[in-house]
Amino acid sequence: MSLLVDLLGPRQGFEGGLFLPDFKSATARRPIETMPADVPLNVPLQAAASCRTRTLVSPGERVLQGQWLSAPADANSLPVHSPVSGRIVELSRAWTAREGYLPSAVIEPDGRAESVPQQVGWQGESFMGQLANKGVFAASSRKPAHVLLQDAIASGATELIINAMETEPYLTAELRLLVEQPGRMVDMACELADAMGVSRLILAIPYRHRRVVRRITSEVQGRHVEVVPLSNSYPQCHPIILVKTLLEREVSPGGDVLDVGAAVLSPLTLHAAADAIFSDRPQTQVVMTISGDAVEHAGTYRVPIGMPIRRLAERVGLLGPVEQTVWGGPLTGVALTRDDAVVTIDTAAVLFFLK
Repeated sequence: MSLLVDLLGPRQGFEGGLFLPDFKSATARRPIETMPADVPLNVPLQAAASCRTRTLVSPGERVLQGQWLSAPADANSLPVHSPVSGRIVELSRAWTAREGYLPSAVIEPDGRAESVPQQVGWQGESFMGQLANKGVFAASSRKPAHVLLQDAIASGATELIINAMETEPYLTAELRLLVEQPGRMVDMACELADAMGVSRLILAIPYRHRRVVRRITSEVQGRHVEVVPLSNSYPQCHPIILVKTLLEREVSPGGDVLDVGAAVLSPLTLHAAADAIFSDRPQTQVVMTISGDAVEHAGTYRVPIGMPIRRLAERVGLLGPVEQTVWGGPLTGVALTRDDAVVTIDTAAVLFFLK
């Protein structure tokens, strides 16, 4: 972080906005924990309703961790991989917060964690092909990552913005990824910028996290990367507001940031892309915040896709009867009214609140 930023503070950004109580103290300093996949998983066979797939497995079949459960029906869709090794109990349907019911496969884990062999080379022999084959989904845009990148290239995008402005209360998953994997996140951001051919790569980070800003700034030394600390007013995290703040470009009503030459990705997408590109791992888990005043062990967890939300509540412990369960952030999330909802590929948080 430069001396000027230290002295003068962050770029002020847009006029107005809300400085909200953050309620992050219970989770911000806790390392990411892995939630074991030792209960039946109800895995949606589509990343989203728009991602059409065809089912590849049958009841009674044994699957390996990372094996395709469904194949994309077209170039704009994604395969779905098994988060665990185990046996297919049945083909069913899973309730998802954004999409309602999606077709699913119920998997009984066998505890062996046997995985499909890693590839010697990239499937598809291309950067985009690897993202597609590993099922990487850009949740903030609700598109497969390879489709978003192709759209950005086709639109002539000149800037890639990594949006780490996690300004909604309770949410800390993106912060923890930047704290625990700063080099890996910066490396992946640079790879994506190179693949897209953009002229600028900008990392927007809340100024209040000064240590993180300094660490990321040290990681980008010698690279063409701009680290921009911003005030943490809400809704600074919204891509359209962020583009206005950073690039002074306004998106027309109903438009998209790609219309003004910018692409915006979240650290959660960077993390999934890094697993795919650097480690040959498909997106079978999500890094998410589990918090709220009803939660005994609030934190950031690595959770397998298909985990029932009610099982999350059991694992983290509840302090009393729950009045409301929220999928996502408290301002932009969805209230869950069903007990059969599951963790999906675009889950960033689940919040439990007391009566």
